[in-house]
Amino acid sequence: MRVDAIDLFYQHRVDLNVPIEDVAGAVKDLIQEGKGKHFRLSEASAQTIRRAHAVQPVAALQSEYSLFWREPEETVMPTLEELGIGFVPFSPLGKGFLTGKIDENTKFDSTKRPPSWSSISIRKSHLRSENPQYSTATRNH
Repeated sequence: MRVDAIDLFYQHRVDLNVPIEDVAGAVKDLIQEGKGKHFRLSEASAQTIRRAHAVQPVAALQSEYSLFWREPEETVMPTLEELGIGFVPFSPLGKGFLTGKIDENTKFDSTKRPPSWSSISIRKSHLRSENPQYSTATRNH
């Protein structure tokens, strides 16, 4: 790679068998040795973020976020704001569903399709999008 240091050390999935403090400590050591610059997490809970950040500052969290999936707003985003951690959303277009290119006639590779993308789920989602009063994706702010 011909680089002196890796810009971002990302833990893409929290391993429940390894304490996050151990992971953050290992990354901290690498950063102190000049082998890395920043520590980022993916798909971590607010509690996990706090525990990791206490050992090594977390630069950003990557998490799914779209009109379909707004759960990060509940506890994760307030924690990130409090700790000064950035947020990197993935699948902001609902894993492609909100592009308008997917409908009940779309064919998927059955080994790769998200389970919520059955023809029935897609029809129900279209019904909700056409009738906002039935949508679970809308929120009161």
